[in-house]
Amino acid sequence: MAAQLEVLYDEINHRGRTALAAGREELDPYLAGRMVDSRAGLTLLGHLPAHVCRNLEFYLQTIAQLAPDQYYYPAQDMHITVMDLLAAQADFSLTAAQFDHYQRVVAPLVASTPPIHWRIQGLIVSPSAVMARGFYSPELADLRNRLRQALPAAGLKLTERYPTFSGHVTVVRFKRPLKESAALLAKLAAAKNLDFGAFSMHSLDLVVHDWYNHQITSTAHLPLAD
Repeated sequence: MAAQLEVLYDEINHRGRTALAAGREELDPYLAGRMVDSRAGLTLLGHLPAHVCRNLEFYLQTIAQLAPDQYYYPAQDMHITVMDLLAAQADFSLTAAQFDHYQRVVAPLVASTPPIHWRIQGLIVSPSAVMARGFYSPELADLRNRLRQALPAAGLKLTERYPTFSGHVTVVRFKRPLKESAALLAKLAAAKNLDFGAFSMHSLDLVVHDWYNHQITSTAHLPLAD
């Protein structure tokens, strides 16, 4: 699992570094204020413990010195996506009854899943964002596979944009052209294997939220197995 994740993260990082070196970073039009953002979706996600958020924030302060005009996720918004059940889209709508139906199907699957063990190590860059690499235990992959089987079997829509394999944490999104790309890339390269901490995840949240996990309109707290 770790080796496959290393390959995935290296591919993302190569694309990102190539784009930034050529001045072709992808700017978020919503964060830049050029578009009204009504996007939302239904997601199963996990939160980071305080010590990991603190370590990430500490290093991000040095990134912000080189790229001060970008969007930095507040600690309370940082998360790991287990699965986008209904991918975010404009004018998203989900009734309370529909949310409850998803919860009734998802909750037993989560409850039968042992705690998921994580290591957050290293920063990489995509053309549009800076991410922390997440490495996880096999329990997560098993839960994702069971969700893919159970939701359609229960007559529930699953609009996962692509089969989720990554376990990254998005920590910065680009909203303004970068002024010091070379220095930023050097700083990120220095953090390629920086250890931000390990932890065990004992619960997940089913949420209706915006693209940045900043506005949450519905939530259900789901414990994993003891």
